[in-house]
Amino acid sequence: MTKFIKSLIIINGLIIPIALLVLLSVFIISLIQRSSNSHDSVAVNTDNIITNNGDTLINQGLKYYIPEPIYNSSNYYIKIMPKTYDNPLKIGSGSSFEKGSYEQSNHFLNILFLDSNYDVISRLLDKKAFILSMTIPSTYTEEKIDTTIRNFGYLIAFEDSNNDKKIDESDFNDLYISDLNGKNLVQVTKGIDVIEFSFIKHHKDIFISYTDRTDIQDEYKMKKFASYNIKMKELSNLTGIEKALNGLQKILQ
Repeated sequence: MTKFIKSLIIINGLIIPIALLVLLSVFIISLIQRSSNSHDSVAVNTDNIITNNGDTLINQGLKYYIPEPIYNSSNYYIKIMPKTYDNPLKIGSGSSFEKGSYEQSNHFLNILFLDSNYDVISRLLDKKAFILSMTIPSTYTEEKIDTTIRNFGYLIAFEDSNNDKKIDESDFNDLYISDLNGKNLVQVTKGIDVIEFSFIKHHKDIFISYTDRTDIQDEYKMKKFASYNIKMKELSNLTGIEKALNGLQKILQ
């Protein structure tokens, strides 16, 4: 074996592993970037109009899916989500209908309500907002329709409370309810941080767990409870439970 061939073998023995290592690194970086992009938090921009090279552009549009049926109703709803463009669009450009598929999100900026003929009945909100969640009581495991179900529940943020130029799940939100057609939106809570809520007593009341909205770290906040009567539109703090829990806390001292 000549000295030249030996040199080629040695060089190839070095180049091939290095090339494989580079390809592997690129592949791993690509996977990380995809994973990061797929979990980007959804947010509503407080200012959607930008200028670039003299053009007035919009940085955010809409994405949406097919109508979904509403329990105990012949109506449907369409969840509207924000879509931030990689390349901002000129105002008036683009189609009003989405093409392609998108990953389903639990966060919305508005909701359209349709009748059984898919005609629009209403839209939930008339201003910019971020809907963290949407809850409707259901009894899908039962054959008989529960006709007492008449409301949706929502956690909605309307303001950029942390002043980061976007409205998202990091901003203060409150509990709201509406009829099954999206009308008669009513604010249930104000100035507290709702942890969870559920419709109870044949959907006459809402049971709410919450913490006070303070600067104290979350782990030091005491969970409290309240109930809301839908017909009377009355929110009552369940102070009896709070006092009992405070008594239990003192045992630990």
